[in-house]
Amino acid sequence: MFFKEFASILNPKSRKIVVGIALNAVGGGMTLSLLLVYLHDMRGFTNTFGGLLLSWGAMVSIVASTPMGALVDRIGPKRVMIGGLLLNSAAAFSLAYVTTHLHAILALTAINIAGQAVWPSQSVVLTRVTPEEYRSKIFGLNFMLLNLGLGLGGLISSLIITEGSLRSFQIMYWIDAATFFIYLGIILTLHGEGLDRYIPQAHEPKQGTYRDLLAIKPLMLLGTGGIILFTFGYGVIQAGVPIFATQFLGLSPKWLGLIFGVNTLAIFTLQPLVMRILERYSKYNALVAIGVIWSASWVFVGISPLLPLIASGIALCISQLIFAVGEMVQAPVIPTLANELAPEHIRGRANAFMSLQWSISGVAGPAITGLMLGADLAELWVASMFIGSFLAIPLFLRMKRLALSS
Repeated sequence: MFFKEFASILNPKSRKIVVGIALNAVGGGMTLSLLLVYLHDMRGFTNTFGGLLLSWGAMVSIVASTPMGALVDRIGPKRVMIGGLLLNSAAAFSLAYVTTHLHAILALTAINIAGQAVWPSQSVVLTRVTPEEYRSKIFGLNFMLLNLGLGLGGLISSLIITEGSLRSFQIMYWIDAATFFIYLGIILTLHGEGLDRYIPQAHEPKQGTYRDLLAIKPLMLLGTGGIILFTFGYGVIQAGVPIFATQFLGLSPKWLGLIFGVNTLAIFTLQPLVMRILERYSKYNALVAIGVIWSASWVFVGISPLLPLIASGIALCISQLIFAVGEMVQAPVIPTLANELAPEHIRGRANAFMSLQWSISGVAGPAITGLMLGADLAELWVASMFIGSFLAIPLFLRMKRLALSS
């Protein structure tokens, strides 16, 4: 019933976009978690270089977000997406043949520039082609299908990758590059309103700047709170939980597939139910709930060292189940609020600003985790993450007051 309800809100344009995102995510799911393994085992690069490379990529995203957001407003999201997908495909393909440090740096630079072209653009398109009353659901559906694609990609890569086989890794990157071309083909079939540069109405400003964006205080509070929330959520979990599980708890690396698999499965199966529950509550209250839910997930990480080995693995699975609930609230609420607060003529800039949640947390989260776990401060790390999950809540409450009073 829930899935029929999702299907009923799709129109031809939004249907193509979410299908394209899901298919493209299959390639990402195949390659994201294996990049460091590939660079180390197949290309002989050190893990230190691999970690620095990921941090470099995140910093490139931060720098690229501002001009890409302005470009979306200037020439329209469809043209920016076309360029981004072409660049992403070429960069993914080039990773299959990387042999030098410079080549790897150039490939990751291109991938992260392309990502800042694609992600804000597709958010703008989804917003423009979806009636306002359905936007929350469309972002929730998009997140659910994205995770399905990532999960399927991870499963496919486990079937393709053969230990010690360079060719198997290359095949994986070829498929990843092909998914960008498939998505590009879908985008090229889209025509009409919402895809090109926005033409301001008579009463609207003829052009916008980032100064206009900075003047929207509720949106600034939403983005800043999101950066803090993501740093103590996605940023540290992706970098820290694998290290915590294997090196601190002594779990087998095989547990990681189960731990993160619980997260992906929960999102795919429970997102419709969470969306139905969210309809009963204010988006602003739901925003505050994200921090509370994510803090609860850290409680189970914190008690895991006190449990027998298998039970500690189960505790981490439960933590990821709880974290997934927060993700399922976050996915529809934050982008919907951001696009409600953003005027149409600077919507590209607004979505580029919101994408900083991912790139800044991608630098800060691993840095915090590396320093604390490297200093053998695992217990303090968990406690800090628990407290950090609450830090965005005052910003969200202030944002609510400003937004509702304006």
